Amino acid sequence: MKEFLFLLAGAIGGFFANSTAMKMSFKQRTIDNKIKVYDALIVQWVKMRNFIYTHSSFDPNVAIAREVIHQFDQMYGESQQFIGEAFLVCEDDDLNREINAVNEKLYRTAWDQLPLANANEVMEEFKKEALSVISRMRADIKASTRFECHDFVHIAFGFFRKKKAKT
Repeated sequence: MKEFLFLLAGAIGGFFANSTAMKMSFKQRTIDNKIKVYDALIVQWVKMRNFIYTHSSFDPNVAIAREVIHQFDQMYGESQQFIGEAFLVCEDDDLNREINAVNEKLYRTAWDQLPLANANEVMEEFKKEALSVISRMRADIKASTRFECHDFVHIAFGFFRKKKAKT
């Protein structure tokens, strides 16, 4: 009887040790993915900012070439792709909405219609908002490093799946 109890305790202990190791590996991959996505977004925002200053005349009377508009649209599309990835790796929907709002502000501002002085003011405001969002990204990554109660509940009840009601 004693041997059976030791065998049962060993099996349960092995299950929790293996589940914990798997959860740690999953959290590490999640952190790596968040870093990759957030980094790509920040790089894309910097590229878009530089593109704006390089290709805008900041004179409402000067038309922008279609090729330039097309290139900027492609940059926007790439940033939207990264935002889609952020929605997959980040559980904080408010952060995801803020990321999208910053991206939309950068894209939707009529940079070519603003004089340079006004464009600089708008860009400074954009940078303040972006830095605020970036600090939230960093906090999100740090929060992913901790084991929390729901992680242990997930380990303990990992065999049981909630069944969704059919609608």
